[in-house]
Amino acid sequence: MTKQIIKPSKGVSRFTFLIGVGFSIFGVIFIISSLFTQMTMILLPFGVIWTSIAIFNTYRSYKNGFTEEGISIYEIDSNDEEEGSLDFEEKLRKIEKLKKEGLISDSEYSKKRKEVLKDKW
Repeated sequence: MTKQIIKPSKGVSRFTFLIGVGFSIFGVIFIISSLFTQMTMILLPFGVIWTSIAIFNTYRSYKNGFTEEGISIYEIDSNDEEEGSLDFEEKLRKIEKLKKEGLISDSEYSKKRKEVLKDKW
């Protein structure tokens, strides 16, 4: 079983980093200004949540855009054995079909079949 890791490109990550910096600055300003209003109890938690999410996304974009390690957005598990066996069967059927249709000679068929069998085993 293999794990495929999907990350955004460096260009996209750098762009979203800049946007994230703006959202983070907005969040800090929002938190500070909410301290001086009558609705502090409502606005302050919203500002803290907003800023926390913005800082996390900015950090993730920084890691993906400016470093080699990066942080994946999606991880997909795939089973290579099943895909390989289907590929193996398809190759054998394809060369057999080419032989039946007269598009390759018997010697070409034998040679290619040996190559496919050698790759499989």
